[in-house]
Amino acid sequence: MKSVVVYFSRGGSTRKIAEAIAAELASEAVDVTKQKPDVSGVDLLVVGSGTYGGKPGKELVSFLDGLAPASGRRAACFSTCGFVRPPRSIAEIRSLLESKGYTVVGCYDCLGKFLLKNRGRPSEEDVMRAREFARSLAPAI
Repeated sequence: MKSVVVYFSRGGSTRKIAEAIAAELASEAVDVTKQKPDVSGVDLLVVGSGTYGGKPGKELVSFLDGLAPASGRRAACFSTCGFVRPPRSIAEIRSLLESKGYTVVGCYDCLGKFLLKNRGRPSEEDVMRAREFARSLAPAI
């Protein structure tokens, strides 16, 4: 069974969570600004972004808009945010995935650093919870 973690991160918080999830799933974490992820043949697509003005990064939205329809395939989403939890970006990522035919089997969010706020976030506890979230997705693969 194959999974891939696709993400967008400006400051590194979301990248840290993406890498933790990918490590737990023994999959690859792909930054959408560095390469176009190949999601063909993937049993579980895990998608994440930081929250910018209450929304996921436009780079991730562009990737999701370009996805081919995938009826019956599974996905999960995650987000980091500076303020409001759960972040509104989770709902948008979920909606975009569902509009492409994916069944969303889980979502995760945590605080990320934002300017001088939330220093040290995501924390080791946030990363541990991200790994637990990834383990909960294993039956979906």
